[in-house]
Amino acid sequence: MDKSQIRERTKKLLEKAEKLTEFRKGLQELLKTYTDKDATKNYQRIIPDTGKFYGVPKPILGVISSDIGKFIQKEPDKAQGLLKAIWDEGSYEAKQIAGKSLERFGPKYPKICVDFVSSVLHDLDNWSVCDNLAMFGVEPIVYSSPEIVLPLSEKWIKNKNKWIRRFGVVTLRGYKRIKTTDKVFRILDTVMEDNEKDIKKAVSWILKEIKKKNPDDVAGFLTRWVKTNPGKDTRWIIKDGMKKLPKEKQMGILNKLPALQ
Repeated sequence: MDKSQIRERTKKLLEKAEKLTEFRKGLQELLKTYTDKDATKNYQRIIPDTGKFYGVPKPILGVISSDIGKFIQKEPDKAQGLLKAIWDEGSYEAKQIAGKSLERFGPKYPKICVDFVSSVLHDLDNWSVCDNLAMFGVEPIVYSSPEIVLPLSEKWIKNKNKWIRRFGVVTLRGYKRIKTTDKVFRILDTVMEDNEKDIKKAVSWILKEIKKKNPDDVAGFLTRWVKTNPGKDTRWIIKDGMKKLPKEKQMGILNKLPALQ
């Protein structure tokens, strides 16, 4: 991978940032240049519902995203239109780029970032694009401004669309670095009985992630759910979500719910 070449081509592409139709066509040409058979096979295997894609390796997408991210930080007034043009290109790769470009932009310009993210959620159609947008578009805002994110997470997690629900769950991943609050767990309560596989996996994953900073709170949350005589979907979340907890906490949860043993 020639990073200097990718950066040079991305720089030339960004010269068309005020001509969004031309920019979108240029982005398509850039992505087609870096199509890779192995990446194509990986996308088809790991994300069978990917939709339109070129088969561009993720390290290349990372370089393009980084330069676009730097551009919108310097010219935030162009961010909304440019990000929408990238997203509307429609490919898996374009949506990955749009999400990753927000990583350092969001904390500085949270309103622009959240407005853009909210405008594209209806297009989510697979776990990879969903999680990428949540981790890079929203999670960084949690670290500095959780009060902005939590009301939105609460709204998203109640949506009828499973991908938007999953998105709401994954936005809570930021609590792997900061202290949780009761509201975080009240939000997770909403999906603890969800029977959608993609939601259950997201909830257990996020519990394992936020455990890093909040092991006692996660253990207490799971213990509380053990006492509700949970159904099979909730039991699966409990069993999988406790895996990163200390052994003694895992045993304490298991002893209260013999059916999990």
